[in-house]
Amino acid sequence: MNRPSNYLRFVTAAVITSSVVVVTAAINVDHLAIWPALANIVLLLVLIALLILNVVKPLQDTLSRQSVQHRLSWEHMSGIAVQLTNNHFILDANPGFQQIFANEDGHRLLDFIPAAERTTVVGYLQLARDSHRMVDFECTLIDQQGEHRRWALHAKPWQIGDREYLLLTGDDISKRHRMEQDLRAEQHRVSTYIDAMQTLLIICDRGGLITRINQQAQSLLQMPETQLLQRPISHIVPAHHRPQLEQQWQQLLRSEPTSISVEYPLQSSSGKQFIISWRITHVQIDSQGQTEFLLAGLDITESVANRQALETANQRIREALNQAEQANRSKSIFLANMSHEIRTPMSGILGAAELLLDKNLDQEQRNYIDIIYKSSQSLLDIINDILDLSKIESGRLEVELIPFDLNHLMSELFQLFNDQARNKGITLVYQYQGELPTQWLGDAKRIRQILTNLISNAIKFTEHGQVTMSVNGHALNAPQYGINIAINDSGIGIANNKQEDIFSPFKQADSSTSRHYGGTGLGLTISRKLANAMQGEIAVQSQLGQGSTFTLTLPLIADHYPLDVVAPSENHHNMPLRGRVLLAEDNSVNQRVAAKMLQRLGLDYELANNGEQAVKAALADPFDLILMDINMPIMDGIQATQHLRDMGGVLGQIPIVALTANAMLEDKQRCLEAGMNGFISKPIRLEQLREEIAKHVAQPRINH
Repeated sequence: MNRPSNYLRFVTAAVITSSVVVVTAAINVDHLAIWPALANIVLLLVLIALLILNVVKPLQDTLSRQSVQHRLSWEHMSGIAVQLTNNHFILDANPGFQQIFANEDGHRLLDFIPAAERTTVVGYLQLARDSHRMVDFECTLIDQQGEHRRWALHAKPWQIGDREYLLLTGDDISKRHRMEQDLRAEQHRVSTYIDAMQTLLIICDRGGLITRINQQAQSLLQMPETQLLQRPISHIVPAHHRPQLEQQWQQLLRSEPTSISVEYPLQSSSGKQFIISWRITHVQIDSQGQTEFLLAGLDITESVANRQALETANQRIREALNQAEQANRSKSIFLANMSHEIRTPMSGILGAAELLLDKNLDQEQRNYIDIIYKSSQSLLDIINDILDLSKIESGRLEVELIPFDLNHLMSELFQLFNDQARNKGITLVYQYQGELPTQWLGDAKRIRQILTNLISNAIKFTEHGQVTMSVNGHALNAPQYGINIAINDSGIGIANNKQEDIFSPFKQADSSTSRHYGGTGLGLTISRKLANAMQGEIAVQSQLGQGSTFTLTLPLIADHYPLDVVAPSENHHNMPLRGRVLLAEDNSVNQRVAAKMLQRLGLDYELANNGEQAVKAALADPFDLILMDINMPIMDGIQATQHLRDMGGVLGQIPIVALTANAMLEDKQRCLEAGMNGFISKPIRLEQLREEIAKHVAQPRINH
């Protein structure tokens, strides 16, 4: 940078050269004219010298000082500095630029700029020239290693003399630029994630103004972001929820607590409300105390609706269950009452028929009485089936676990049905697996009831051929066995699509069979339910016209202690009883029948028409046993029994046996709880009465 010094030397040389030329010319002229010419030359030289001393020298010093200052400032700049012509050629550049870009004469600034940015940069440079002010911009410059760097540049108009230039300075911002790019990419990624979330996200400032809302929330509210930003959060909450929201907002501002879970509805632009489960968190975003509120919400409108519907359905179910239980109780009461009302006259019919059958009758009379007895017994079986079904459905069925001999039970059933099968021309066959134990623990009464129904059906629906009763089994977990009792017949069979229907109440495989063979269709229903109650099952295999096989499968426990068989004579079946019995019964027909049975058994008796009379009679005279009807006027049998037990002494110990037409389980329980010693359900049978009385008065307690 020595342009002023060179210029001064050039001017001085020019003056000296001119003087020499003038002197030489003067020598060659006429000697007469030399001196005036020489004087002019000397004067010219003096003027030139004065000019150099007073004008050129100060200018040289100024330019030198500017050059030194220029070199010192450029050499110590942290960035780059370039002097550009109007055509963007580089006139001069600082050492920093030279070091990074290796500038050579004739280079233009655009040579260091990527092609994609050149037009933009030219526009900025032109703006600086036209506006005569500094213009700041960013662009990419390619260094001598080919690396692209980002620079922050400042273009400023510059003028030297009459000439205009551009002074371009700048700093390398590549690192900051990369950080900004990474930050923008991260922000874009986070924004994408937030908008893609199904969760509603709303960010508010301390004052509750919305500063950010994701796409899911915008879609739910049916409003664009521009309508929501800087609006209060209460703007999208129904009015009646705003006071509560304000209160909780203030609690969060006090950091009490820093996060809460609440349910607030949102109201869309259409007026529709959505129930949202919110998690509102108070977040501190910097050290200066700047805070935000993050509201993360989940739309639970549908789940709340489902929950309400479920609660409504549960309420209806509870009401229906209550109604069903009430209906079941009503049904039980109805069945108990119907049982009592039907069994009371049935007791008279069966009792009278049984007493008549022991009389000397001619054959025709005996046939008529036998028809009455069997028809009444069939009617009683129907009543018992209905009561059994009711007890099973209400869960009141009791299953016993007592020792019994299965082979003996099957043999009794064989003897019971053998004559019936023979009279119909059918062969009845019984088989028992030899290695299988015969002694078991189970409910023999219910097993007998199921098998009686299966064998009766097999004989009923078989016109010719045979019915086979077979018992086999296999060991499970000792001492438990799986027992299979199969009843096979060669009867009419059952169609495949009807085999499950026969286990439904009041249904048969063919409606015509009920007309032809009779029956209510309850037997198999009750049998299967009884089997299920004993953890067993009844299965059927059948083909239409080729017979059927019903198999009762039960888990039974082997009993290794054989039962003692009691001889008939030891069971007092034919021995007359001795004693005095009080018969408390309000029905005159049943009084006569029961009185006749007591006479037949060899017992003395006295009648009482109600419970009050029974208590008075027991106080007046000693009795060996009281037969107490349950349903009587004035005072029923339960109340009378309680009065007698409360008196203590002999009356507190006298055996009392209930006579009742109510055959439900709870009726028996009520009798035992009142202090009774036995229970006989109507209609009363002579042998049943004998067995129950024999338990208490087989030997007379009082001598007369």
